[in-house]
Amino acid sequence: MKFIAHRINDPQALEMLSPEYGVELDLRDEGGKLICRHDPFGTGPSFDSICQKWRHDIMVLNIKSERIEQAVLDTLSQYNIKNYFFLDSSMPMVVSLTESGESSVALRYSEYESIETVLRFTGQADWVWVDVFTNLTLTAQDAMRLKDAGFKLCLVCPELQKQPEKRPAYIQYLLKEKIVLDAICCKQHAIDEWKASYLVEIQTKISDRLPVT
Repeated sequence: MKFIAHRINDPQALEMLSPEYGVELDLRDEGGKLICRHDPFGTGPSFDSICQKWRHDIMVLNIKSERIEQAVLDTLSQYNIKNYFFLDSSMPMVVSLTESGESSVALRYSEYESIETVLRFTGQADWVWVDVFTNLTLTAQDAMRLKDAGFKLCLVCPELQKQPEKRPAYIQYLLKEKIVLDAICCKQHAIDEWKASYLVEIQTKISDRLPVT
């Protein structure tokens, strides 16, 4: 199972992160160059500076500017980075990427984004980004449908939606429903809690029917 540290947009912060973890970072274009910055109208470290120090697990590429994906792919290829997926690409770009054979793309699932849209990309995209704007709406049935269709599931920690108090309840719900996630995106300080409270327990609950990798 993958643990993805949220918003690591600085090469110094990346160096301080254990290489066993993945990273979510924000990508924009500025003056024809790719930079790492969440908010608009400013500057930030170059994407190259992140790639030069990359020795971690998966890279989640949160796209903040339209149609920069090919430039991102070119940079990833330059640094031989192969474990990644695109997040928040526009729907026209998701279609373009998947039709070109690029499957390292996440589709969104939430109370506002339906499973039917995700399932239209069966066999074309690898990941589902399970968001929690107001609530965790992923059911055991939907999780199984998505898994059976070949998707991997990455859950957004409620802390990223300014609802840290919901984390214990979500963990208990996931355990009760035996929902097996492939990744969790959270703040770095919350990784240990997810490991202890969810990963260990879900491995015990489902060890007789489905391995957690």
